[in-house]
Amino acid sequence: MKPCNGTIFQIQRWSVNDGEGIRSTVFFKGCPLRCQWCANPESWNGRPEVLYMRDRCSGCGRCAAVCPTGAVTMADGKSELDRTKCTACFQCCEVCPTGARKKMGSTVSVDEVLAVIKRDAIFYRESGGGVTFSGGEPFAQMEFLRQLATVCHRLGIDTAVETSGYFDWEQGKDIIALLDGVFVDIKHMDDTVHTARTGVSNRLILENIRRISELQPNTIVRVPLIAEVNASEQNIRQLGEFLKQQTQVAGVELLPYHDFGEAKYSAVGGAGHPFTTPDATKIERLKEILTECGIAIADFK
Repeated sequence: MKPCNGTIFQIQRWSVNDGEGIRSTVFFKGCPLRCQWCANPESWNGRPEVLYMRDRCSGCGRCAAVCPTGAVTMADGKSELDRTKCTACFQCCEVCPTGARKKMGSTVSVDEVLAVIKRDAIFYRESGGGVTFSGGEPFAQMEFLRQLATVCHRLGIDTAVETSGYFDWEQGKDIIALLDGVFVDIKHMDDTVHTARTGVSNRLILENIRRISELQPNTIVRVPLIAEVNASEQNIRQLGEFLKQQTQVAGVELLPYHDFGEAKYSAVGGAGHPFTTPDATKIERLKEILTECGIAIADFK
């Protein structure tokens, strides 16, 4: 394979929520979906970008002074960023004394990622852990993902991927075969609702889940439970029936919505949405429905 680079925005070591054991989670940058509740909106853009947290700005003006395009200006004692003029030179990030401006994303080689992964190899072995490729959407950087998965496989490191399922099957099926596990999201069973809430149809996703589960026995479906979007008994029962009748998935993990990513939306120049988490009684009822459909409940928390 010809060595290639990829764009990531974080490697989280000692992760325990992204599969079995102690893991390193590699967060890929770039995603074809625009889920309104996304916890990582900084993952959407496939290129490195400026994160600007206005509440941390001291108003010193250093960023405006070094900006070569006039994208940064000062108003009411705070700096402002015109993203239409920003060329992502990151000079403003380099001079910011408070961390209000941060470069989000780096272009790295396969070897650079592996150097970080290998630091914790002994802990993977002792805990039954490994590496999880997340994002963003890892399959949006197909060759980078393929090379990382291939090398980890050769080294005997357990690998898993967290994916939206929105990718070309013919191009990605060889990667699925290399992995030890797959986590794939289903946001909503109704295609119209799915398109409105994520920006894409769910048809390719559902078809890919069928294919993935046939090739990879350790396939877990994850559902981000959002009270206003998909936490209805009708939707969850439809999900359970689909999985039982048309797939071979190992189980479903229900993930109650959290608002940890809400503050990030303004930092990337967007706007968040007000969502809430279903109460514990409702979540237990949804689990019961899946169990009634013959679907196992998975839990990695």
